[in-house]
Amino acid sequence: YEGDIAKVDYAHNDADAIREFIKKRLGYRDGNIIDLKDATSGQFDAVFGTKESHKGKLFDWVRPDQSDVIVYYSGHGVPGIEDRRGYLLPVDGDPNRARLTGYSLELLLDNLGQIPARSITVYLDACFSGGSHQGMLVRSASPILVTPKEVESPQRMVVLTAASGDQLASWDEDKKHGLFTWHLLEALSGRADEGSYGDGDGEVVVSEVKKYLDTEMTYQARRRYGRDQNVWVSGEMERILVQLGLQN
Repeated sequence: YEGDIAKVDYAHNDADAIREFIKKRLGYRDGNIIDLKDATSGQFDAVFGTKESHKGKLFDWVRPDQSDVIVYYSGHGVPGIEDRRGYLLPVDGDPNRARLTGYSLELLLDNLGQIPARSITVYLDACFSGGSHQGMLVRSASPILVTPKEVESPQRMVVLTAASGDQLASWDEDKKHGLFTWHLLEALSGRADEGSYGDGDGEVVVSEVKKYLDTEMTYQARRRYGRDQNVWVSGEMERILVQLGLQN
């Protein structure tokens, strides 16, 4: 991030780990991965589209009813002071002018909903309270409650966000990852299908991931930082996210 905006120290680590996971465990090819590091506002528009058109680069790359799309973001989320909506903050954005310089979470989900993919999964290691691990991002006396809207195509789209309401998204300073990302990867790698979290059938579904994160991530946020952090989930809870042992 530019200027005096607090850095997201482990965002690159998070993105690299997700990239390796979807390549090695899910079988995605390098040529099918759009990898944006330190994304600008223009890059958000080019990939995900604008209010005027949802047909960005991602839309062009999708094979209708065949492609499985995964969108992952690690970075700042901020609230619009006037509209109290959530925005992803590009590196050239101003957290105090989110409505003008951020990328609307509502727009992201609306545009993704118009992509004719077989499935769409969105993972956001971000919060939308106006705060960060290093202090407040926006000039506000207290965190702002922002709840992402329910997606309109739950049969195709699932959204998991690192924190709910006015909570902060924490880091794991030992692992050098976002707390959400580290536990998400553990869950998707099979931990969520084991023990008290899942049914051990070799398929990791959304409800199992939520249960794992609600137990393990939430505990670590409380133990390390004395704060609440609960995953926010929207979409079909029994959607299969990973078939364990499957090689593509």
